[in-house]
Amino acid sequence: MNNNLKNNFLLKHELRFNSDGNFKILMLSDIQETLNYDKRTLVSIDKLIEAQKPDLVILGGDNCDGTVLKTEEELRKYLNIFSTPMERRKIPWAHVFGNHDHDIDIDDILKTKIYEEYKYCISKHTEDIYGTTNFVLPIKHSNKDEIVFNIWGIDTNNLMTSADIKIDKNINLMKRPSMSCRWDILHFEQLMWYWNSSIEFEKYCNRKINGILFMHIPPYEFQYIVENPEYTNAKGNMEEVMKIGMFNSGIFSTVLQRNDIKCIACGHSHNDCFEGDFCGIKMCLDACAGYSPYGTDELRGGRIFEINENNTSNINTYMIHYKDLK
Repeated sequence: MNNNLKNNFLLKHELRFNSDGNFKILMLSDIQETLNYDKRTLVSIDKLIEAQKPDLVILGGDNCDGTVLKTEEELRKYLNIFSTPMERRKIPWAHVFGNHDHDIDIDDILKTKIYEEYKYCISKHTEDIYGTTNFVLPIKHSNKDEIVFNIWGIDTNNLMTSADIKIDKNINLMKRPSMSCRWDILHFEQLMWYWNSSIEFEKYCNRKINGILFMHIPPYEFQYIVENPEYTNAKGNMEEVMKIGMFNSGIFSTVLQRNDIKCIACGHSHNDCFEGDFCGIKMCLDACAGYSPYGTDELRGGRIFEINENNTSNINTYMIHYKDLK
């Protein structure tokens, strides 16, 4: 077993399907608060977790507002607050970075290591490829010591202008797709890491392991859901034009060819909240979980994913909006 596979197998707290064969994930995206946070956000997250009792919580990026939080000390104080709903219930949780997490002006590796210090945070990261919050979290069968499902995370990075990709200075004058924006893309070495890690799992387990991919900024192909709602069986809110990467990174094509990730879940567009199916892959956009950032109060909440160990290709997902919590 090579070092990459060893790291991919390693978990601070083992994840396992429950005795009934089910596993529930709660995704919270765009909390995007500061130390001067809206009290409704923390209260609502706490109520949501108490009501849903997830087996795993995924923070889907823009977990804080890094344009306001500036120091290591401030990030620690912030996480002490917003990790509490999971930590006091002893619920494993993990995170991917969004653009506003990268905005904090401290080293990204240090940043994610601060998260990983928390007892029930099971996040992992890479240090030898572009991006930071690239990881896989395997989930074992309820009564067998074998992996049956994988939770993938990939860092969608920050601004294209801060990347090591040279951009034609005249590109802003060009007519581009409506959703094309200034954000960075997944770099090829990140795609290689996912591809190679997936193959290593397949060889070790003697079969492909189905999974979900969590990332913050959606790939281009999410636009197929928005523009073809009837064909893709889309439902939910799709009013905001998604502002995604300047170029197509190729992550969807890579996932489609590898054929193990059955669902891609993202955040980033606060006023959008939908799910649909394209080329056999479920594609979901989470709503905004925080009250301080822009958004529609009626949509704020978190997205649930339900997986059964006997049918890991069929992932059930739906939104829980704070307004519906009692």
